[in-house]
Amino acid sequence: MVSSSSASKIDAVPSPYRPTWTSRRPALRLLPAPRTTLGRGPFIVLVLGLLILGTIGLLVLNTVIAADSFRAEQLVQRNAELTVVEQELRRQVAEGLSPEALAEAARELGMVAAGQPGFVVVNPDGSIVIQGTPVPAGIR
Repeated sequence: MVSSSSASKIDAVPSPYRPTWTSRRPALRLLPAPRTTLGRGPFIVLVLGLLILGTIGLLVLNTVIAADSFRAEQLVQRNAELTVVEQELRRQVAEGLSPEALAEAARELGMVAAGQPGFVVVNPDGSIVIQGTPVPAGIR
C-alpha cells in the first residue's frame, strides 16, 4: 500500500509538462457569419444607372445617325444638281464648237470670211498657171 499512496501523491502534484484541466468554459465562442452580400439597394441603383446610361447612349447614337442621314441626303441632292449643271455645260461646249457658232464668234471679233481661193500651179517646165478666180476676203 505504501506504493499506492506514494503514487497518489505524485499524481496530485502538477507537472510543468502536462496541462492541467479545469472545469471552466472555453474562451472560444461562435459568432454570427459575416455578411458577404450587399443589400438590394446598391444593386437596384447599379441596374437603374446602367439602364439610364444605356438609354442616353442609344439616344445620342440615334441622333448622330439621323444627322448623318440628313447630311447624306443633302449631298445626294447636291450631286444631282451638279450633274444637271455639268450636262448643261457640256451642251454649251458642244454648241460652241459647231461651225455656225465659230463663224458667229469670228464675226463678233471682226474677222471676215475668206473669199474664193485661187491656186497657182507650177508646171515642170517652170511655167505658172492660175486655176480658179481668186476673190478678196469680205466680198461675196
